[in-house]
This record gives sequence, structure tokens and C-alpha cells, in this order.
Amino acid sequence: MPEKADSMDLSALSSCLQCAICTGSCPVARVIDGYNPRETILKYLLYGEAEDIVGSDLIWCCTTCRTCEERCPHGISVFELLVRIMNQAAERGNLPGAVRQAVDCIAETGRAIRPTSRSQRRRRSFGLDPIPECNTAEIRELLRACGVEPFGEAK
Repeated sequence: MPEKADSMDLSALSSCLQCAICTGSCPVARVIDGYNPRETILKYLLYGEAEDIVGSDLIWCCTTCRTCEERCPHGISVFELLVRIMNQAAERGNLPGAVRQAVDCIAETGRAIRPTSRSQRRRRSFGLDPIPECNTAEIRELLRACGVEPFGEAK
């Protein structure tokens, strides 16, 4: 059983097996073929497919809107479980390309978006100071503490 399921009462999942209100309510499941919050959780917790789920790109389709959680008649924290799965995936290096690029940029510059020469010129034209440099060594240390390695760096 996956280590991240520690706070979940697995007996509550027996009612989840046939319900699927979370998936029926999910705005993403309506437009992304194959995305199914209920199936994701059941495969992860009960069916022994945690590795497949953590390695899947579909887990990143969740918009974290919490509709699944709000609609669940059984009180299962679907959102929390999905976020735990995404966190575990991130710890293992399974991140969407855009998130990976942002992490790498943050590690390199301290910002998710690189300052451009144009933005620096605009700041000067408004009488603002240049964008200061960030302590990227400290930022990289924080990223590692969160379980995320900047691209190209081994854990």
C-alpha cells in the first residue's frame, strides 16, 4: 500500500467503489479523455497500481478546484488524496513540462519568469530600481528540501 495513504480510512473507500459522483462532477473529466479522479484514487490505494498512477501524466490534469471533494456524499477528501499523489509524483521527478521549466527557472534566477532587458528598461523609464539578483543557492536548497531537484541535478 502507498505510504501516503496513512490518514485515509480505507474502509470509507468501499462506498466509493460504486459512487463516482466525484468524477461525474469533475470539470476536467468532462473534457480530458481518460481522466477519472475516482479511478485514480482506487487504483492508487486499492488495486496495487500506485506506481502506474504516480508515473501518469493524467494526474496533472486536476485543476485543484475541489469540486470532487465538495460533492462527495461519503466525506472522502478526494482533493487531498489527489494532491498527495501529485506531490509523490513530483518527488519522483514526474512533473509536467511547464512546471519543470518554471522550477528550473526559479532555481537558476530566483523567478518563475526570467526578467528581460525590456522589463529592465521599462523599470528604468518608471524610475524604478533594477530587479535585484536572488540568492539562488538558498532557493536551490529550499527546492531540494521540498523534494524537487532542479533539472540536470541528481538527487
